[in-house]
Amino acid sequence: MQKISSNFHFLRNKGFFDLLSVNFLTQFLGFGSTLLVAKFVTPVELGDIKILQSYTALFVILAGFGFNAAVLKVCAEDRPDQEKLGILRLAVQRAGVATAITILLVIVLALSGVITSTLRLSLWLIVYASTIPLQVLTGIFIVFLQAQKKIKEMARSQAVVKIQSVVLIVISTWAWGFKGFIFATVVAYALGLWPFLRQIGVNFLHTPLEQKPARFMQYAFFSVLGNGIALLGQRGDILILDHFTVDRAAIGYYALATIFVTAASQVTGTVQSITTPYFSEHAQDETWFRRQLFLNQLRMALLGVAVAVGVYVLAWILVPLVYGPDYSPTLSFLAILLINYVIASSTSLVGVAIFSLGFVKYNSLSVMISTPISLITTFIFLTKFGIIGVAWAQVVLALVSLCINAIFVNIVLNKAFK
Repeated sequence: MQKISSNFHFLRNKGFFDLLSVNFLTQFLGFGSTLLVAKFVTPVELGDIKILQSYTALFVILAGFGFNAAVLKVCAEDRPDQEKLGILRLAVQRAGVATAITILLVIVLALSGVITSTLRLSLWLIVYASTIPLQVLTGIFIVFLQAQKKIKEMARSQAVVKIQSVVLIVISTWAWGFKGFIFATVVAYALGLWPFLRQIGVNFLHTPLEQKPARFMQYAFFSVLGNGIALLGQRGDILILDHFTVDRAAIGYYALATIFVTAASQVTGTVQSITTPYFSEHAQDETWFRRQLFLNQLRMALLGVAVAVGVYVLAWILVPLVYGPDYSPTLSFLAILLINYVIASSTSLVGVAIFSLGFVKYNSLSVMISTPISLITTFIFLTKFGIIGVAWAQVVLALVSLCINAIFVNIVLNKAFK
């Protein structure tokens, strides 16, 4: 009991519970909000929301061009505060150029019918894409504060706006349905910028940077490459369903299952957010690094099992009670997708360790290998077993990623500490 109490206080002091609470609230601006508004939209519209979010998430990665990861890595190092502000200015400026190009690309692809399966979805994608610059700025500001270990300040300041945003989205969806959800989400992302601007200020826009940090663009490039391919693998199931499934309602049931999994993933994401600066700070200490990676990854694996069980029990109670018998297929999809979540949790800190040691190309290489396998497996399983096969394909991806990450982390550790 004394050890448990000690660990509890350690996590609390590091801001784990503050950030975890806000991360759950943040989900209401994306996938988590649909958990509340699913009562006010049809299963088909719920599937359409998931599709729009999946496409937009891919374009957000491209628009941000990995500058958030570069800021996190570089600003977590021992540098003067003024230099860190200059790095933030550099990232925002370059992300602004990438975002403008991305927005034009979205409009061209949507109007030409290259992406999304219907003209209606293409037009709504253009509207929803207005969140892209807001999401890019938010991502950069978050990691800037995270790199300086201002976890509690960031989380508590963000919480007020997130709660307001959730209320806005739920009420708007209740009043105007699908359209209300889309427009309220855009407004909610805009409101979400305020707490970060209040903490960081705007003086960074005038802060000079004498010399760009070494490997800054390399960190950004490999991050956008790795994150983009990884996200394609993660969201590829929805994109494939959009183009190769005629049962639009079934996509909605599957989408609801992924919302529960995304909520569970907030625990994993919170641990990754908190541990990244510490791993970067101790990247030269082999004994500390190896020990903490092993211990924290073991804890994360056990925590993943507990979270998966808790999420399934919650869904087992909530889905029939709130959404009705029509959504019963959701529980079948969820059980399989949670297996994928548990496996992924077992290597969730490996990517953080590789990134902190500066070997970001191995994270990119990992997803470059696993993503094509995921997409091919998803398509084959869909044609042979239907939508339930798509869920099992995600388990295959998790197993493949586990093997690849186990190999790569050993290579990186040996190279870093040879």
